[in-house]
Amino acid sequence: MAVPYVIRPARPFGVLVLTILQIISGIGDLFLGIILLLAYAVVSALIGGGFLGTAFLLLGMVAFGLGIFSFALAYGLWTGKGWAWGLSIIGALIGLALGVLGLALGGLTIESLTNLIPIILSALVLVYLNTDAVRAFFGRSVGIATVRPVVPAAGGPPYLPVTQSQYPQPSVPPPYYPQPQQATFPQPAVQQPYYPQPSPWEVGFCRNCGSPAQPGANFCDRCGARLR
Repeated sequence: MAVPYVIRPARPFGVLVLTILQIISGIGDLFLGIILLLAYAVVSALIGGGFLGTAFLLLGMVAFGLGIFSFALAYGLWTGKGWAWGLSIIGALIGLALGVLGLALGGLTIESLTNLIPIILSALVLVYLNTDAVRAFFGRSVGIATVRPVVPAAGGPPYLPVTQSQYPQPSVPPPYYPQPQQATFPQPAVQQPYYPQPSPWEVGFCRNCGSPAQPGANFCDRCGARLR
């Protein structure tokens, strides 16, 4: 059974938007981490740390870690890494679950209805990340029944996710290297020497007595022997 493979298309616009959002989130997390670490320093200077100072320190480290993670995820989304697609799916599922949980626990209040915003956003992200164009960009397999052309960026060649069974690769002939031709020189024709053979009908002497014979004679005039 042939393993389907896809040709990576150009970067979809929605992936660019998700990358920018991750960068903004990373900047916000780093800024929050700096504020928490400054708070830890102030608390340590005033009251000598304690539980509050430890809490500020731990929260600041977590914020810094989330900021670094956001920048790494933004890099993975920009370059089309498969792990970035998987982490984005997991993040959208977690956001969807938290939104549904907050809506269920809060009841029909105005504060609880605000959980509809992360629910809708997480659902949209899940649907978008599972479209054919986005899956092909991140190197994920695309269903054969839903294969369709992907519009690339302006000026780029068209791309189409294909499978080996549908479009077999053409065989490439081996390169041809012409062999050098040897020079040929025509050999002169040599004429064989001609040696005339005596005809049996032109006997000049009698074989019996050796006397000269008349041209065209059938018998010797001297001994009567047959000449021809």
